[in-house]
Amino acid sequence: MTKFVALLRGINVGGHKKIKMADLKEVAGKCGLSDVQHYVPSGNLVFSGKGTPDAVAGKLEKACERTFGFPVDIMVLSEDEFRQEVAACPFADGSRPKGELDPKFLQLAFLKGTPDSAHIEALFEGYEGPEVVQLAGRTLHIYFTEGSGRSKLTPLLTDKKLGVPATARNWNTVQKLLAMLDD
Repeated sequence: MTKFVALLRGINVGGHKKIKMADLKEVAGKCGLSDVQHYVPSGNLVFSGKGTPDAVAGKLEKACERTFGFPVDIMVLSEDEFRQEVAACPFADGSRPKGELDPKFLQLAFLKGTPDSAHIEALFEGYEGPEVVQLAGRTLHIYFTEGSGRSKLTPLLTDKKLGVPATARNWNTVQKLLAMLDD
């Protein structure tokens, strides 16, 4: 059995796509996943199962749509992949270009696929926001120097420019998921 992290995109935000975590855990169990744990209602799961991350994601997406009545993009990473993506964060050492890191301004946007070089160039071309952004593997590491609330670097923009869906988690959530993998 492999440990996985599943990140659901866009659920329980602003009263839309509501999913109770107990129901989500039940769906995961029916998909053959075990030791299912969740963290906060934004759709973060840690579990054990068999198969590739893509196969597990596909199974979960179909089951969620059938159960809840709407499609949900789900990014699934094996424990090793998740740890590698987090370790690749250029800010993980607590530094940032203009001083000490404030974890509430750091987000990792996990991509559903690997964007091609033309899409990567499109994201960075012409964007002059204050954020510090680096792509490593299948994750955008974003330090929102002025907070994410007013940023123009939105999920819709990154999806459009990169050509693949993404879902972001703040640094504190990422650290909690790592701790759950250790349990």
